[in-house]
Amino acid sequence: MKIKNNDPRLMNSAASAGDGSGSSWYSIRNAAEGKPDAPIEVFLYDQIGDWGIRAADFIRDLNAADDGKRPVVVAINSIGGDVWDGLAIHNVLRRMGDRVTARIDGLAASIASVIAMGAHKVVMPDNAMLMIHNPATVAMGESGDLRAVADFMDQAKQCLIACYRVKASGMDVDTLSKMMNETTWLTAQESLALGFADEIAPTVNMQASAAMTAAVGRMGNAPVALMAALKDSAESVPPDLTSEPEPVIQAVDAVAMAALAAELCNSAQLPSVAVMRVVAVSALASEQAVRNSVNEAIAIRDMTLTAKLPEMAASLIAAGISIDAARERLFNKLVTAAGEELDATPPDETPIKPTACGPNAHSIYAQRRSPAANPITIRGLS
Repeated sequence: MKIKNNDPRLMNSAASAGDGSGSSWYSIRNAAEGKPDAPIEVFLYDQIGDWGIRAADFIRDLNAADDGKRPVVVAINSIGGDVWDGLAIHNVLRRMGDRVTARIDGLAASIASVIAMGAHKVVMPDNAMLMIHNPATVAMGESGDLRAVADFMDQAKQCLIACYRVKASGMDVDTLSKMMNETTWLTAQESLALGFADEIAPTVNMQASAAMTAAVGRMGNAPVALMAALKDSAESVPPDLTSEPEPVIQAVDAVAMAALAAELCNSAQLPSVAVMRVVAVSALASEQAVRNSVNEAIAIRDMTLTAKLPEMAASLIAAGISIDAARERLFNKLVTAAGEELDATPPDETPIKPTACGPNAHSIYAQRRSPAANPITIRGLS
């Protein structure tokens, strides 16, 4: 079966930092009360996209708080995430002009570093870091399909390079490309020298979590000093003795989990978009999470076949919605196609009483005269 990869989902992230179970820290603080010149502070302390910080939410919330005049400070501590969400946020910040300052409070990695480049001014404490590398995706299909995906990723990389050169205009494309190939980590001083940062601020306490520390630890070339700082930061938070201890997060091989997702989707003959769904929904957290997500995609595909709407399989699977939500959409589609409203009133369960009627003489006589009712039987002699 030929698998097509249309609009592959690109990630520019150090690694998965969690499962979206509530570790998100994203807020916009409007400190204008009585202080007309007070800045709007935006905290991007999570992954970009998916269960983290989605561009649509960011733009909506920022527009609601922004008066078009006051300065905006975007505080960043993120391992990155979805390329397209990050590019959208980058472009929004650029359009706001010289009112925007990006402050890298700990780490701006991958697409989070691209978001920082959208600000007019980038400030880094002297213990913060910035990381750049190539975008990544999961793909499957024939050789021609994979070549097309590779070409698409090269184009996406050029988009990221263009974003970096907004700040580091003195760097040539080849040098930036080589740095991305090698997964380059930059200190505040190095970022300032190359043009990625405009100012170095005094050291601040780095905010970290066990999930972020684990994610950065799985990334190539992660500096020892950064890992130590993240570890110290996570351990410096006093434990909450009233709550249950958090389960130990076991590191998994994301590449192996992505390969398993592609293999299972291909074996089940699911649409090519199913692989992206499995990667997003399962976060490649474990083999069981991948298998559960594949089974959900299979169930949704089978529902569309039962409803005789197979053309909806790809869109419902790609949407990343639950089985119940997919069932509801199929039901609504069937109702619309029927062209009439369904009556949801429960039926009257009162039993119908039979109507009594007396004997009919004509009917009885007719039955007796009927040849079928009175067959002639010929018996042999014994």
